[in-house]
Amino acid sequence: MRAARILPLGILVAGLLLWVSRGFYDVAPDEQAIVLRLGRYDRTVDPGRLRWHAPGLETVLSQRVTTTLREEFGYRTTATGTEEHAEEKRMLTSDENLVDVDFVVQYRIGDVRQYLLNYRPDERENVIREAARAAVRAVVAQNPIDQVLTARGLIHDTAREQLQAALDAYHIGVHVENIQLQDVAAPEPVREAFADVTSAQQDRERAVLEAQGYADKVVPEARGRSEETVNLAHAYHDRRVLEAQGQVAGFKAVLSEYKKAPDVTRQRLYLETLEQILPKMDKVILEKDGSGQVVPYLPLSRREGAK
Repeated sequence: MRAARILPLGILVAGLLLWVSRGFYDVAPDEQAIVLRLGRYDRTVDPGRLRWHAPGLETVLSQRVTTTLREEFGYRTTATGTEEHAEEKRMLTSDENLVDVDFVVQYRIGDVRQYLLNYRPDERENVIREAARAAVRAVVAQNPIDQVLTARGLIHDTAREQLQAALDAYHIGVHVENIQLQDVAAPEPVREAFADVTSAQQDRERAVLEAQGYADKVVPEARGRSEETVNLAHAYHDRRVLEAQGQVAGFKAVLSEYKKAPDVTRQRLYLETLEQILPKMDKVILEKDGSGQVVPYLPLSRREGAK
């Protein structure tokens, strides 16, 4: 009798222990999980210690959230190579030109609840692809073809912002990290002509950079020479002013002495002037008494030499 009563209790305890043991789970470091209670969202679980949920009443859905996912447009990378999808790459620019654009969208999961619950996996991929295709086409349609061919950075940033806004409105729970244009080219019949245009634009940019570099070199040199000339002019000005001031001071000193003794000063100035002039002249000295008996001096040799 006693054994008959203990057996059901033991079975109940064993079943309870089995049920409890099946409820333990962990979340990997690169994952997040959500717990559904009776099919409805209950909580989000971050990676960490061992956790428990009620089996049968709660369901745990885990998802890697640190991996960067990607979607390719205009081509597909396969195990054997690259597969072209021409219907995805043909786009229209603002100046009504056609251009072929291959691009890649890189994204990661930002809200695991929205990502897992709001869309089925096949719907989720379709929403991301259609939104990305619409965002890139819209940005390309707002720019002329030469801008699309050369200014990829602007296309990347604008398309990423528009795609992120669209996906946020769809509550899909992803964060767009980057949109990269892989290959941008004009259609085949006009590709060579557009390549020439691109080459000419690059040559123009290179010429502008070279001219700017030459200007950066020449302008400072010219400014340096200008400053040197101005400094020399200032120095010459100062020297001439000082010389003039010195001459004025000398004249004033002479005038002061002249006023004290006019005759003496006049005689001294006369003698000083002769001292400066006579050493530079040829001189002939004639005696006063015999001047009437001598033929006047005529420097014929000098005149002949002058001829």
